[in-house]
Amino acid sequence: MKRLLAAAVTAAALIPAVPAQAAVDPVTALKRQFAPGHGVTISETARIESKRSRDDEVTRMAGSVEFGASGPVAADVVFRTVGEDDSRQRWISVGGKVYVQAADLADDLPFGRTWVLMEHLKGSVITSAQPVDVLRPTTVKTLLAHAGSLRDGLRQGALTPAQARGTGAYEAFSFRLGLNSQALPDRVVTGQNGTPGSRSTVETRLSGWGARVSVKAPPVDEVITYKDLVAEKRARAERLSQAIPDGSTSSLGLFD
Repeated sequence: MKRLLAAAVTAAALIPAVPAQAAVDPVTALKRQFAPGHGVTISETARIESKRSRDDEVTRMAGSVEFGASGPVAADVVFRTVGEDDSRQRWISVGGKVYVQAADLADDLPFGRTWVLMEHLKGSVITSAQPVDVLRPTTVKTLLAHAGSLRDGLRQGALTPAQARGTGAYEAFSFRLGLNSQALPDRVVTGQNGTPGSRSTVETRLSGWGARVSVKAPPVDEVITYKDLVAEKRARAERLSQAIPDGSTSSLGLFD
């Protein structure tokens, strides 16, 4: 038995050591995900808290983001707001265009139209309520450059207004960033101070990296442009105002 153990130890000593793999750079790992027809699942909770609890608001979002060769090119996400005014909005960004479907617009839409094309958002990809675009490699690089370690593998830090503008945000914010085993973002939490006594926090979760994603535009015959929608509302107001002696439309509530 002793000779057998000695032989095993000798044999183990002769096996060449396998070099440890270098740590994956998160920025490089993110860029490698940018393959047409693939994407990521995204979910989010945004909270606005203020001195008056009745002004508190919670918005939850869930959906999918589709990548192209250099980043997000399309998204299909649903936002649900719970608070003083509950609402649900679905946003589809594809082909350089942005479409929205919302219950509070339904009464203004012509028969058969269920989507509004937001021409002023041309080229945008609506993916999140975060103040920063966590799917942009330069943003991840900036966050990591200003982050320290925190428990459970999270990094945390804060950016000044000048640093924040470099990530696409407009104001200073604090953050926590989590990376999965492939060095890809799986959790991002940001916090910002708003009006006196209010603060907003947004927590984003990312999963299903590399899954097949294909975002389609709404059927053309179900879409009206925002410009045409406004024109439709004005025309309707003018028709209704003909029956009002002073021509007032304020009491109709059409432009509240």
